[in-house]
Amino acid sequence: MTDPTTRYDVPPPGAVAWLDVSADNPNTWTGRLRTGPLGLRIAPLRHARAPYFFKGARLRGTRCIWSASTLSGADLYRAARTVVAPSFDRGVQILARMEGGGSVFDPVGTSVGTMRVFDPLDEIAEQFVANTHLFTLSIPLAAIGIEPGAIRGMRDRTYDLTPFQSQLLRTAVSLLLVGGDELNTASSLVGVDRYLAAMAALLLRTAVQKASPDLAAVEQVRLRTDAIIFEQATDPNLTPASIAAQLNISLRQLYRAFNGVESPAARIRRRRLERAAEILASRNGPGHVERVALECGFASAEYFSRAFRREFGLSPRAYRSAHRDTTAR
Repeated sequence: MTDPTTRYDVPPPGAVAWLDVSADNPNTWTGRLRTGPLGLRIAPLRHARAPYFFKGARLRGTRCIWSASTLSGADLYRAARTVVAPSFDRGVQILARMEGGGSVFDPVGTSVGTMRVFDPLDEIAEQFVANTHLFTLSIPLAAIGIEPGAIRGMRDRTYDLTPFQSQLLRTAVSLLLVGGDELNTASSLVGVDRYLAAMAALLLRTAVQKASPDLAAVEQVRLRTDAIIFEQATDPNLTPASIAAQLNISLRQLYRAFNGVESPAARIRRRRLERAAEILASRNGPGHVERVALECGFASAEYFSRAFRREFGLSPRAYRSAHRDTTAR
């Protein structure tokens, strides 16, 4: 993972900067992690069948930043921040995504999507399995003209994009196609700030009040997650990220569905331990604890033993001995 102090640097103001991370671009393709909008780390999505690429552009005024891009087979992540640039201490960040084909710079495209609101210190985790259009805004709170408390109430919620919001985002994409030589003066950059701040305020004021996903969708995610864990827990490559990819949702959406209950990672561990207990209690199971650990998806026998003792109050060997003695009697 790259150094967070360099990854979170705010880009210089003015003009339009292009980002192309793809296998067919030898000038930018290194196979390593790259930095995208909002300080997001761009990395290939594990087990993705779609091609991996991130192509887009960003525009910054003096304080506000706007970006639009098309990506596929990519994982975008930003850890929770402890230090940010002073001008963005009291800011708001908006991330909107629209599922669909083609490029974000095409004149006509899909209008179905979602929008999320973040604090500049928040963790962000998004996955893009298929071709998706991504839009981001980073705006200081003072420039928006909305009460900070109202914006804080919108954090950690997912809003469906309305047709008006979708058109608003698509209209702003044209700035990235023509912006350049005209944006070389302080007054023009102030104008960019005002435009982007007004767009962010309009997006927030017109956000659909009903959060998405609703309770039924959350329950569906939980049921499908539990089914995957039950069937695939012994696969050492099963992780919350791989589950999210199978469900075609972001890792953050997956964890939000389990907010207040046992997390997906804990459910995977518990199912593996339950399977290990079944094997240890069976007279026909493998004899060595190391083999049991590997058979149940644990990469380390030491970690398996510690986790097993915490779960059942006995070491794996003691558990096996106790249950086999009971069966014999």
